[in-house]
Amino acid sequence: MTEAEKIDGRKKTVTIYINGTEKHVEKGRLSYDDIVALAFDSPPQGENVQISIQYTRGHSGKSKGTLVEGQLVEIVEGMEFDVTPTNRS
Repeated sequence: MTEAEKIDGRKKTVTIYINGTEKHVEKGRLSYDDIVALAFDSPPQGENVQISIQYTRGHSGKSKGTLVEGQLVEIVEGMEFDVTPTNRS
């Protein structure tokens, strides 16, 4: 928690975009599962369904990349995520 957050007790929120939709989240890290939950009211499921996550405008050292199941990503203001369900053949 930063000094400003300690003083007023509020956590900082940032605006990110998931599939073009604006979302307001707490600054910090989000998991693959967190991003999927933000992208879909009811995530697609099934034996052959995989969900891929690509991001841009990330943290300075990782301005773009892919997020896979089990990973976390540091969230920054204006970050963009493309969350796409696919079927494995």
